[in-house]
Amino acid sequence: MKKDFKILTDNELFIELGGERATALVAFEELYSRHSRRIFTYILRILGDEFQAEDVYQETFARLYSSAREKRTVHNVTSYLFRIARNLCLNEKRKKDNQNVTFEEFRFAVRDENYESTELLRLVNMALEMLQEEYREAFVLREHVGLSYNEIAEVVGTTMPVIRTRIYRAKQKIRAILAPYVEDLQK
Repeated sequence: MKKDFKILTDNELFIELGGERATALVAFEELYSRHSRRIFTYILRILGDEFQAEDVYQETFARLYSSAREKRTVHNVTSYLFRIARNLCLNEKRKKDNQNVTFEEFRFAVRDENYESTELLRLVNMALEMLQEEYREAFVLREHVGLSYNEIAEVVGTTMPVIRTRIYRAKQKIRAILAPYVEDLQK
């Protein structure tokens, strides 16, 4: 009898990843279909660059697969995936901070940039970029990815009350940043 992978939990699928190759690939496809969109949204919001996000996104799922093949014990696959993505994003940001950009590269990047179709979306993205990293990350995981406070705390490695505070402060700061623009748009 053929196993129905759609009814398995994430943890059961993760265990299946460590088994026979054909079974592992089906389990991987199911995990990927369940989590890929939220993981990519998170990475893109944190990094802000689609090409860079695509690389980190692929590496995230490659590391998930490798971990299962190595028989690693994981209790919460969703949190584990986001933790992998988070660590890879932090590494990318560190690399980016250590690189110098030439004037030609900067000019090329500015000319090729796609601008959002609506003014409000552009303003919200600007406000997100102005947030401190810890506030932006918590806000994106909650509002864009839809994780619970407990899941965010597990991904980030802190407590749930700290996450609640970070999200509250992020919302307050976004409101404060956007207030003058929203008033101007309403005129």
